[in-house]
Amino acid sequence: MGETKQKTYYLATLGCPKNEVDSEAIEADLVAAGLIKANDSTSADLVIVNSCGFVNDAKVESIHTVLDLNQDRGKDSVLVLCGCLPARYNLTRSLDEVDIFLPWNKHEELRQRLAEIGWQVGKLPIECKRMPPKTPYGYIRISEGCDNHCAYCAIPAIKGPFVSRPPDEIIEEAEFLSANGVKELILIGQDTTLYGKGLAEPASLGRLLNRLAEFSLDWIRLLYAHPAHLDDEAISAMIQNDRVVKYVDLPLQHINDRLLKKMNRKVTRRHIEKLIEKLRSRIPGIVLRTTFIVGFPGETDLEFAELLEFCEKTEFDNVGIFKYSPEDGTPAYRFRGRLDVETIEERYLTLLDAQNMISAGKQKARLKSKERVLLHGVDGDGKGYARGWFQAPEIDGQIIIENCMADPGGFVDVVIERNDPYDLFARQLNRQSPGGVDGR
Repeated sequence: MGETKQKTYYLATLGCPKNEVDSEAIEADLVAAGLIKANDSTSADLVIVNSCGFVNDAKVESIHTVLDLNQDRGKDSVLVLCGCLPARYNLTRSLDEVDIFLPWNKHEELRQRLAEIGWQVGKLPIECKRMPPKTPYGYIRISEGCDNHCAYCAIPAIKGPFVSRPPDEIIEEAEFLSANGVKELILIGQDTTLYGKGLAEPASLGRLLNRLAEFSLDWIRLLYAHPAHLDDEAISAMIQNDRVVKYVDLPLQHINDRLLKKMNRKVTRRHIEKLIEKLRSRIPGIVLRTTFIVGFPGETDLEFAELLEFCEKTEFDNVGIFKYSPEDGTPAYRFRGRLDVETIEERYLTLLDAQNMISAGKQKARLKSKERVLLHGVDGDGKGYARGWFQAPEIDGQIIIENCMADPGGFVDVVIERNDPYDLFARQLNRQSPGGVDGR
């Protein structure tokens, strides 16, 4: 009697870094259950789509991915849709291609659901809550859910109320990532600056940054900082700890007071301007990234002009611009004054052109500078792909190193020689640098 063939899995991850963390946890559980990774989706026994359901484009991408993978999967394979989309919608009738629906907060039930359809799934003694990332950087979620209830956002309905993770649990996970070669730790959550809320013991983002900076991570980066909650304690922790890069992702969404109130952002233009002034005065050279929404219901020509003027005057290092997406179940979905597609597109392109000019100037200012960069990979032509401390992965530009002679996963010293609007191009100064804490 032959041995039972080991089951294989294929996992497609869509959406934000929070989904990447979830996928690493799903994958660790599958490996612990005795499954191995398939080379592709067509040969896999288990095909999983970790979906995004945040805005319409993401929902469309998730559904198209399910349909595409369903076409090519094996006859007896199992197709699972997990993540935010099945948490937001009941899709059992409209997506009958899917065998198992698993909302983001029920991922740990996957093995049980597979057992219910006849799979033999065990549990190996692997003490690992997530797979190590395949990159020299790793995301770590410090909270879940959101209490801000912005008028345009479906996240509170999908993820529920804000919950802080216990600090010891975060530290343990950070140590695991560091031990597995991660050089950069990136803190994420729906609102990282609200961290500590709801915990019995005294906890805050500033205290957490101080603890994380005590062990051997080279860079610690902060994303998703809400302008209403970024306080002096967290700013002081950034100043005091060299390992915390002087970079803040500060989503603003707009600057006009009427629209900020309508969006339920809980801040005013004056508060935002004072916060930016404080950050730049207390942390010279800080890199600021933000996001804006154009075409929010009722946005007038004058209000858009105010946003454009603010963006040009403030000169953010990087800006993500989103066209308003009406999301069912949100307060803004019922707002009057929706703008036509042409107007939204025109405003998007106008703001994008303005920011591209600013970004090009910021890029040009780095020419001839020497930087210590984190090398992600090297292609077959010897071209290296890296980032400086002033660039977050996947959302900012990168540094491309011609004739790179270093191994991925470590730091490389380079000199910046040219730029385009998004990326920098550099020459390597030495063969390989040991790990360190330069570039803050």
